[in-house]
Amino acid sequence: MLAVIVAPSVRHYTAAVVAFCFSLAVVSAFAEETPFVLLPDKSLDRDWIGLGRDTLLLFGYQTVAIGILYALPESTTKWSDEQKNAGVERWWEHVRHPQWDSDPWTVNYIGHTYFGATYYIRARERGFGEIDSFLYAALASAMYEFGVEALFERPSYQDLIVTPVGGALLGFALEPLRNRIKRKPELQWYDHVALIATDPIGALNSVTERLLGIKSDIRVDVGRDGKIHAELRMLWN
Repeated sequence: MLAVIVAPSVRHYTAAVVAFCFSLAVVSAFAEETPFVLLPDKSLDRDWIGLGRDTLLLFGYQTVAIGILYALPESTTKWSDEQKNAGVERWWEHVRHPQWDSDPWTVNYIGHTYFGATYYIRARERGFGEIDSFLYAALASAMYEFGVEALFERPSYQDLIVTPVGGALLGFALEPLRNRIKRKPELQWYDHVALIATDPIGALNSVTERLLGIKSDIRVDVGRDGKIHAELRMLWN
């Protein structure tokens, strides 16, 4: 999501940001309220509003991380003022010339598969089908490759392929585990950890929404036409 920055020192600070955000999600798992809202039934209508909000928040995390890195001194990021000012030109040059990258296989085939699975599962939790969720994983991957990452390096063909394909396969394999956990009458701490680890975007978004004062719930009802209707309501404090 936020990973993959060029300079090693920059990677450390980016990892610190991600670790901090993840720790907030873990803490929320032990709160009295449910850490994030799950659709009760994936056969219900697709929650376009919820997934759109997830996507905007995801892009926001990436933008904030880049803003923090840009604000750090050159001794930390190894970016000169000239490099920072040339950001748009460099981004456009990278976007026009994707590449087959030489990143370690652990990054290309394990890291990106995991991130792809988090995209896939987030769409599934919003009521989308397997094909739709695969397409969303591809869209989220492209948003990152041609978005914030292109400020530092050219988009990667491997990442654009492995993230949605490997992510969909891993996400599909993780769904039975998640469903088994959610069917338990009472969740233990390790159940919360497993749900957060397999859907960190949903957990982190829940923390962000609370900090912003957004409350959301999903109401399900059977209309007079006999059809099931799902409604997402958002309230501001």
